[in-house]
Amino acid sequence: MFGYLSYKFRHYFLPHHTNNYRAKTLHHHFLIFYIFLLLIFQSFYLLVKDIGPGVLGYATDITVEKILTLINLERQKAGLKPLVSSPELYQAAEGKATDMFAKNYWAHISPTGTTPWKFITDSGYQYIFAGENLAKSFDKSEDVVAAWIKSPTHRANILKPEYTEIGLAVKNGTLNGEETTLVVQEFGARSSSLIAANDVNRQEEEVKEITQVSPPPATVDQQAPQKAQVKSFTYLNRTISIYIAEFMLVVLLIDSIFIWKHRTIRISGHSLAHVMFLLALLGAMGATGIGAIL
Repeated sequence: MFGYLSYKFRHYFLPHHTNNYRAKTLHHHFLIFYIFLLLIFQSFYLLVKDIGPGVLGYATDITVEKILTLINLERQKAGLKPLVSSPELYQAAEGKATDMFAKNYWAHISPTGTTPWKFITDSGYQYIFAGENLAKSFDKSEDVVAAWIKSPTHRANILKPEYTEIGLAVKNGTLNGEETTLVVQEFGARSSSLIAANDVNRQEEEVKEITQVSPPPATVDQQAPQKAQVKSFTYLNRTISIYIAEFMLVVLLIDSIFIWKHRTIRISGHSLAHVMFLLALLGAMGATGIGAIL
């Protein structure tokens, strides 16, 4: 039994005399099968996009509750008190997200010159310290917080000892022609919690922003569960496509090592060129749906 399995493995995955010294999985009919699979998955993606436009950009697993839990976990690790959710800061975060979609911008200061502090004070929150973090196009709450923590400036906002309260908003919409999910994080410490208001000089914390390419990003859309379902299908489509490309890459690498080791000369077949092409393809597919920091 073991000998039979060993033979099949060599025949399909390793250069051997039984397959003319080229792995069976690299023969033309197998390559045509791989291309057919990729075409099927990509056709499914385009079909879903045509049937349900406006849903592919929405993420499926970002929630205010999860982000707050992860933020407070990071503060706990640093020996800091947890942040308390503030209704006023939540209103400010919602207002900022709505304003970005309405005016089609991705920045801390709007095209009309409105600063984050305007949204905070308009909510009725009187602060002595305030800060803002932004994110978009992430797939999971964990990815958002991880990206913030990896950035020294965003991490400083999250772990600032002076902050006592937080407001979070996760909102779906279209920004610069891209359907995406915005995450707005407003930090604050009330002026009355430190010293008398007339003795306070407000300090506005430097705000930073995070952006993701992504691939598409995410919030559990409570009012549109069908969107989350479509998003999960497209995510599965991308994952399977990547696995197929990775499988071909591994087989090609084994083939290239064999050719190099045995100094075999082939009239046709350029495995190294194929490897380089697949690496570029994997990079392009893997880049979709991944957040980036600016």
